[in-house]
Amino acid sequence: MLREVGNVHQSDAHRRRRWLCDDYFDIFVWENGAGWMVEMQLCYDKAVRERVLRWREAAGFTHHRIDSGDESTFKNRSPILVADDASPPDAVLEKFDARAANIEPRLRNFIRARLTEYGEKLDKSVSGG
Repeated sequence: MLREVGNVHQSDAHRRRRWLCDDYFDIFVWENGAGWMVEMQLCYDKAVRERVLRWREAAGFTHHRIDSGDESTFKNRSPILVADDASPPDAVLEKFDARAANIEPRLRNFIRARLTEYGEKLDKSVSGG
């Protein structure tokens, strides 16, 4: 089950960062001073092939995979985001729904709405609509 991490380091005085996590997800949501959610970074499939769906109010959606930087046993580099055209599987929304029952409803509804919105956007681009 997803749980919210307390005492998250805040690096921006104008926005509050919240962090939810479990063994499959790391989800970060930023709220502005008025309490509006203005950015989300949803990391999923952490143990196998970690990817990130990012939404920003001003810029919309991007999707990346995480390059762990661990290809070489001789050099360990920092993880970085790499463009990824693959879309999150429908199972991501199902997994979120199954794991999010105990988080704050306003936060849960926001994240679910972004996942649904992204799925609808992809469906339109595939169907040419």
